[in-house]
Amino acid sequence: MSNKLNETKDVAIFFHGYAEDFDSIYGHTKRRNAWQKFLDKYFRESMRIRFDVANKYAGENNIQSILDVGCGGGVYCEALLEKGKTVTGIDIAEGMISLARKKTSRFDNTGRINYIHDSYLSHKFNTKFDAAFLTGFFDYIKYPLEIFEKLQTDVSKELYMSFPKSGGILGWQRKIRYRMRNCPLYYYSEKDIQSLLTKMEWLEKATIISIKRDFFVRVAF
Repeated sequence: MSNKLNETKDVAIFFHGYAEDFDSIYGHTKRRNAWQKFLDKYFRESMRIRFDVANKYAGENNIQSILDVGCGGGVYCEALLEKGKTVTGIDIAEGMISLARKKTSRFDNTGRINYIHDSYLSHKFNTKFDAAFLTGFFDYIKYPLEIFEKLQTDVSKELYMSFPKSGGILGWQRKIRYRMRNCPLYYYSEKDIQSLLTKMEWLEKATIISIKRDFFVRVAF
């Protein structure tokens, strides 16, 4: 098995087992104790900010069909469905997909939600989406350009993406914690992101926002 496939498998195993704990950060599953709430406030605040920013952009009327790449437990999918959007969520972790299906089950009969248990690069879609969410996704991607190239085929209007910042004691702590659980993790500087966007000729179409421990990137085609 290639290194790339090994990494994909490691990420899938990690998030299958981490599904409910990870999703509870947003307050949608089990209760958080005082220590967990402290960690959420000081270490995971970026997750809440990027959630709000991405949903604000996606709430615009010209965005209707949305692809959530690495949809996790369906937190974004649920919020988008509540806005009346049509959503497809894709994730490599079976536990995450199961959690997402439960979270959005009240929308099952609307025809506006679909989940796919697969790797994004491996899956071929028979439709093109107005927009795509890739938040908390590039943390685990070694070669982002491969994803960008496929997105250019799958998405017609906008991309909403997050990239974890390199450096800092919190970044170092997270790197060690993930390494102990055999899950790959990648960080980015603003120059890294600008370089990637330039290679795709997207830089002039992009807005890069610094939010705590992440960069949030919106690309409007």
